[in-house]
Amino acid sequence: MVPDISYSFFVVMLMMGVLLLNYAQTKHNKLLQNPVFKWIYAVLFLYSIAYFQAVTPESHYQASIFFLKLVLIISIAYKLCDTNTKLDYILYGYMYGAWYLGFVAFQTGRNRGDRLEGIGMVDAPNANDTAAAIAPCLVLCLYYFWTGKKWWHKALAVISGIFIANGLVLINSRGAFIGAAASLGYFMFHMYFSSFQRKHQKTMAAFITIAGLAGAAYIVDDSFYERINTMANTEISEEQESGATRTLFWKAAWEMAKDHPLGAGHLGFNHYMPYYISEDVHTGSSKNRTVHSSWFEALSEAGYPGLFAFIMMLYTTYRMLELCKKELRKSNQVDEYFKIIAIQAALFTFVIVMTFLNRMRADILYWLILYAACAYNIYVLKPRSENSGMLPQSSQQSKK
Repeated sequence: MVPDISYSFFVVMLMMGVLLLNYAQTKHNKLLQNPVFKWIYAVLFLYSIAYFQAVTPESHYQASIFFLKLVLIISIAYKLCDTNTKLDYILYGYMYGAWYLGFVAFQTGRNRGDRLEGIGMVDAPNANDTAAAIAPCLVLCLYYFWTGKKWWHKALAVISGIFIANGLVLINSRGAFIGAAASLGYFMFHMYFSSFQRKHQKTMAAFITIAGLAGAAYIVDDSFYERINTMANTEISEEQESGATRTLFWKAAWEMAKDHPLGAGHLGFNHYMPYYISEDVHTGSSKNRTVHSSWFEALSEAGYPGLFAFIMMLYTTYRMLELCKKELRKSNQVDEYFKIIAIQAALFTFVIVMTFLNRMRADILYWLILYAACAYNIYVLKPRSENSGMLPQSSQQSKK
């Protein structure tokens, strides 16, 4: 009974209106001055021109339009988000959006055997994609619980984290579990061993570790353990599809790229898969399956150039975050330093999960890159401009 109104359209139009009204303040946030946007635009360009080799041109055209809209939105958002407070706001927005999905998961419960299905977003309608979208938020909840100035800030972070973790358990996504565990471990490692410390940091890290393990032991159940244990199965069966079967998909995509070096467009792998997978391998209900990896999705749809640009986009994002950490150490900003580590860990989560899913053009991936780009602008580019006197006096006073 939801009216047929494009809510996202009005939101983006509002963003564009705000951008125009504040053009004098935002014109200094130059997109191409930020190195990652050059690679984002390169990925978009290479993906779009794959239309000329696409085996399904109509489908590829539609996918390219959606991708273009996504890139336009994050470009506008980058121009608008140019202070530390604004960066906190958009991170809170993502965190509470993930909490809402966790709440919907709690209300729905497992409805398909040992899994929860049927909840998600427009670009991520199935369970695994939903888990990939919310898993990066766990480390953000941890960060805001630790650095929250007021008790209710900490309480909101804890509540959000509980519902998100419970949602991941209900969905039972193995990739999301690996990604979330790795990112939390990465963040806690820095809390314990970083030479850059807040007061009582190691004591708080010990408390968080104990509380987190106790909470995990409470919310996980036997079906979750059973599904996680299936990751140990590396046998490829001719009678039943398994996780190990995906390695055959990846090999097939590599062989396919030799025949289609510039890519075969959206759903190209689905079309050509039967030519590269042996008939005696069980692939589920259809031979026309997706490749189940964003890396091989990029390779099969946009070819070698597209995969290279995609890798460079992520590498550049990582390098920008490392530069942010270096600058924040110099200025002794501990909370912001660990915010960068949290964003880095969240990105690691999604990169791990998307290794097993087709998420090359996922909204959440480019949101995470957007957070990194905004941080680089706030903590590296703007201070450099101020030190060199490139920003006008009014802008510098606004920053202060």
